[in-house]
Formats: sequence, C-alpha cells, structure tokens
Amino acid sequence: MNVPCLARLAAVTALLLSAAPTAFAKETMLVDFAASRKDPDGTTFRPYEYTFQDWGGGKVHDDRGRGALVRAKSGKGGLGENRTMVRFDKTPAVELAYILGNGNRASGLSFALTDKDGTEHQWNVPFNGQVPGREYRHRMTLAQRDQELKPGKIPGLDLKKIVTWQVRGNYQDAPVEVMLRKLVAVD
Repeated sequence: MNVPCLARLAAVTALLLSAAPTAFAKETMLVDFAASRKDPDGTTFRPYEYTFQDWGGGKVHDDRGRGALVRAKSGKGGLGENRTMVRFDKTPAVELAYILGNGNRASGLSFALTDKDGTEHQWNVPFNGQVPGREYRHRMTLAQRDQELKPGKIPGLDLKKIVTWQVRGNYQDAPVEVMLRKLVAVD
C-alpha cells in the first residue's frame, strides 16, 4: 500500500471515529436482567420482584452475568416489579434486549407499564422470523403504546408515576424459551 492511500485510510478512519458517538443512541440501563446474585446469608436479589402464572414456580432461571431465562410451557404468564423505582419519565423510548432459545415457539412477548391511578399501557414485542441464539432488541416509543389495557381514573399514562412494569408472554399456548438481557432507556 502506498503512502497517499494510507493517509486517506487514516483520514477516513478518523472521520468515522469522530462521528461514532453521534451515530449511536445513548442508552441508560433501567433493568439489568443479568444482575441477579445470592448473598452468603441466602438472600437472593433479582432485577424483578415476582413471576406469575405459567412463568412462576421456577420457570424463570436467573443466570448471573447473562440474564433471566424464561422456560415456560406457554406465554400465559410474566414477571415484573410493583412499587418500582425505575424511572420511565426521563426517556422517549426503551429497548428490550433478549435472546430466543431453541425451544421457543412463541410469536412474541409484551411489555407493560401501569401508573399510580391504574392506567395500563402495553407494547408488543414480536419475534417475526428471528432465529435462536442471537441477541435482538425491540424499541418501544413510550408515547405510542400498542394497547391501553386499562384507562385509569385520569386519561393517559403518567410516566412520572409508574408503579408497575412487567414483561409478559403473549397469552398463547406455545412454549416460551427466551433469555431477557436488559431493558434500557434510549434517546
């Protein structure tokens, strides 16, 4: 390679590197599903508070450093947190990162938020042709819900007063095998 070609390559590389920070959305961790741990006294800490229905009773396995692996007989269940301290009012959108397992037959998941007065919004996370073993991210714009499940007393979802978040199955009979990795706020 000659010197002018190297100089051009260096200039292009410098230009790409200087543009890189603006080329990607800034993200802030909201829920790190890989952050489970068990203290010596036996106390277990998870990034979620509970599981329910078909996802309960040991169907969610916490794999420290990797995520929360859901192996359930159906999409009739979920996991979540009540009285949450997670802030959803500082971001216009969130992304759910996940990996499908070989045993997954579900067509998708959903993500739901409930505010203090009972308004509940849901966003669908379709798996459309995704292959097992690869990490995927699904972006959800918080101002554009897919469904309002409960209207609450005051119209609209108040992102400053979120009390519950949940990741749920799609309530179909197909088995679910998915590793939840993280939920991040993005610009």
